[in-house]
Amino acid sequence: MRVTQITCRDELSMNKPQSLASPLSLQAAGDNDFSCEPLLTAQDASKALNLPLYYFTKTAKRKALGLPFYCVNRLVRFRLGELHQWQVAYAHKLQEQQDSALQDGGANA
Repeated sequence: MRVTQITCRDELSMNKPQSLASPLSLQAAGDNDFSCEPLLTAQDASKALNLPLYYFTKTAKRKALGLPFYCVNRLVRFRLGELHQWQVAYAHKLQEQQDSALQDGGANA
């Protein structure tokens, strides 16, 4: 019998909701529970988000970008809902950086 150990990169994302509310009401409340979503491989995540494969396979790039991932034994897996939230937040952060660079009179201003 093989024992599978799942290690979560972010302990906060593993919190279970206290009530048995519907997924729609959880999203409305802002509490996102992705524990019932299937885990994706790097290839599947790359295709789903239309991002280069090395973002998901290279450890240094994955950590530099702050991608949410799980280690199942020695395999790296992703949840699509968490990746979508990361993508939205990352795009927002990049937009803020561009706006602040323009306000500060950036290199190309």
